[in-house]
Amino acid sequence: MRSSLFYSGSAKDAGEKLQEGFDQFYHTTQKWMDIIASAPSPQTGLTPKDVIWRKNKAELYRYRAVKDKVHPVPVLMLYALINKPYILDLYPGNSLVEYLVNNGFDVYMLDWGTPSWEDKDLSFNELILDYILRAVEKVAQTSGTKELTLLGYCMGGTMSVIYTALQREPIVRNMVLIAAPIDFTDAGICGIWVKRPDFNLEKVVDTYGLIPSDFIDNGTKILNPVNNYLGTYTRLWKMIYNDIPVQSWMALNKWVNDGVPFPGGAYRQWIGLYKENSLVKKEFTLRGYRVDLAHIESSVLALAGGNDHIVLPGQVKAILEHISAQDKTYLEFPVGHGGLVFGSLAVKKVFPAIKQWLEERSLYV
Repeated sequence: MRSSLFYSGSAKDAGEKLQEGFDQFYHTTQKWMDIIASAPSPQTGLTPKDVIWRKNKAELYRYRAVKDKVHPVPVLMLYALINKPYILDLYPGNSLVEYLVNNGFDVYMLDWGTPSWEDKDLSFNELILDYILRAVEKVAQTSGTKELTLLGYCMGGTMSVIYTALQREPIVRNMVLIAAPIDFTDAGICGIWVKRPDFNLEKVVDTYGLIPSDFIDNGTKILNPVNNYLGTYTRLWKMIYNDIPVQSWMALNKWVNDGVPFPGGAYRQWIGLYKENSLVKKEFTLRGYRVDLAHIESSVLALAGGNDHIVLPGQVKAILEHISAQDKTYLEFPVGHGGLVFGSLAVKKVFPAIKQWLEERSLYV
């Protein structure tokens, strides 16, 4: 007879519980497989918007107001070149775009689009001095202002900084930099990888021209392979098992696998920042113009994820050391790279922090 230390019920009860556990495991796994294999792609980027300007593949969105504009200073969002920007407008209730629009901000976004072979030579020279410059001018013209806020996430934040260091009018009054690398002295595993002697940057660019999205995606995922390959799907299984809605997982998984090619010209310059750290050394140039971060006098809010292995917190915080601005703030949250713009902590903590900071600096034009 079994000791009561192990089980106090009958053998029949034990069998029923075992069968119940097996059934739950089976049904969870079946639903898990169905979602992975055939679940329809969720809708994303649903905040209503209009395209107000185009250049090549790029489009500039203006999001439709749901209330009277409260804050006169418009916000232009800039995202990286390697993913689609709807991570900032993932789905209702989990969207930084929607949050700012609902709080009375005039919000715009520059969507880089999907480059084709003819775009392989596009570099930061064109993307910053032509595309971003024209988008900024269009935002100012549309909003009727001479000042604006640039909100840049990841590479989009780095590009915002470079643009602002070279800016003329319209004036960048504020910058919100989310997980934006500035100092590449210690760039974690990514820095170690691209600085290896056997990583031949020129050979990569010459071979591909237009760097495939899979090349970039796999390079990012192997920085944390267990979490990015295995953990992604075990998290989904646990959510189903615990009867947690899987909308967030499906939307995020769609975005992660929705990468775009990286123009070789810009890729060469981006990896060059890791290799040479030329931005903080004042050696980075665009069309002969030297980028000096000391020229930046805009108010700056820099946000970092304490658990971010893609852009380390120190890379983000470094902006405060190199600019002339007196109004500069650094905030760090216990999340990874993406947790600053989606998920429960972003909605409850990060979005309100951005709103509060911007409200105090967007009162007049």
